[in-house]
Amino acid sequence: MGILRTGVAFRKETLEMLNEYMNKTGMKNRSRIIDEALRLYLSDRGVMMEEGVFGGVIAVYFEHEAEQYLTELQHEFLDIIVSNTHVHLDVENCMEAILVKGDIRKIKEFMLKIEGVKGLKAMRSSFFKIM
Repeated sequence: MGILRTGVAFRKETLEMLNEYMNKTGMKNRSRIIDEALRLYLSDRGVMMEEGVFGGVIAVYFEHEAEQYLTELQHEFLDIIVSNTHVHLDVENCMEAILVKGDIRKIKEFMLKIEGVKGLKAMRSSFFKIM
């Protein structure tokens, strides 16, 4: 693993936020922070990953519109779903945290179907390559 140097341009506000973060945390290596942030950004989007991926999909939704469909959808994708947790956020809203493992193409297919769920308010995901 080699280190390559490159120049990157940032918006002033972004660089100010980074510097403020570094001052608050005492971190000194800006390149390390940017490298880690970029790796997380790319892995969250499943870039350059195929098989051997694990991670999580979090969906926040209006309970009465989406819960039944999300349950049925998860039954369709049992080959990639490792576990899930259902949380009631309030009387109307729920959150589903779904842990997945397998081929990123299949996981993306699952996520596309979640995006089509009526009542979905937000979805986030994060993936990692199994080393």
